Amino acid sequence: MFGTVTLALVAGFFVGNGLPYYVSGSTGDGRHPGPFPDSPVVSVLSGWGAFVIAAVAWSYAHVGDHPLPGYAAAALGVLAVGLIHTRTWRSPNPWGKRVARQER
Repeated sequence: MFGTVTLALVAGFFVGNGLPYYVSGSTGDGRHPGPFPDSPVVSVLSGWGAFVIAAVAWSYAHVGDHPLPGYAAAALGVLAVGLIHTRTWRSPNPWGKRVARQER
């Protein structure tokens, strides 16, 4: 059951992480925080790569053997990455640190 929960959590995390990248790129925006250049093609490829990782993790999770813990772990993975994105996407100060104002 530990393997099911762990892999389902990974799958949920990567689905939740891949979706905004894929949608951003598909709509032609392509701006995202990350190590890769900002372009729609890079965003779509990043999202697609995350979906592939999620699919592989989900296929090895065998959630059918332990459905309640498996689906709960996947939901927690999506929630975790969503909360991370609220702090990092499109925010000039993503981690809420106080920055001293510069005097003019």
